Amino acid sequence: MCGLLPKSPTATSSRTDSGLIWITQWNALQHPVASAFLAVVYSDYMLTSKTGKMTCDGNEYTPSDLRKFAMSQANYVLGDNPAKMSYLVGYGDKYPQYVHHRGASIPTDADTNCKEGWKYLDSTEPNPNVATGALVGGPFLNETYIDSRNNSIQGEPTTYNSAVIVGLLSGLVSTSSVVQSFT
Repeated sequence: MCGLLPKSPTATSSRTDSGLIWITQWNALQHPVASAFLAVVYSDYMLTSKTGKMTCDGNEYTPSDLRKFAMSQANYVLGDNPAKMSYLVGYGDKYPQYVHHRGASIPTDADTNCKEGWKYLDSTEPNPNVATGALVGGPFLNETYIDSRNNSIQGEPTTYNSAVIVGLLSGLVSTSSVVQSFT
C-alpha cells in the first residue's frame, strides 16, 4: 500500500501528470484499477481488524487515505482526466465510440462470416452497438486516447479490466457489513 499512496515517501513515481498509476501502454488501466481495488479491500481489512493506521517510512496513513487514493483512480477512469472522457463504455456523456470489440462493431442484423467482418473493423462509423460496462485499455502516458477500432492497445476491453472495475466501484459505494459494525 505504501507504494500506491501518492504522498507516501515510498510511492511509485510511475504516474501520469494527473496522478493515474502508470505501468504500461498496453491496457494501461489494468494496473491503476487493480491497485485501487486492493486499496479498498485493504482499507476494509484495516477497519475490520480495528487497525487505525499504517506506517510508510514514518508517515501514517488511515483507511480513509487508502479510499481517497482508490477514489482518485476511479474518478480518473470515469472522466476526471485531461480528456474529460470516461473509459467505461456507456458511462457519462463522452466515452469511446470505436471500441475494439466484435460484438460492438458488427450490426446485430449483419449476416457475415470471418472474412466479411473486416469491413466493420475498418469502418469509419461509430460502433452500432454500445458495449456498456466494458472498460477499455485507457490512455497513453501523455494522457491522450485515440478512439479507433484498430487501436487495440487503448480501445480493447477485457474481462480482467471490467471485472476489477466492478469490484472497485462496488467497494467504493459500500463497505462490508462486518466493517460497518465497527464504524
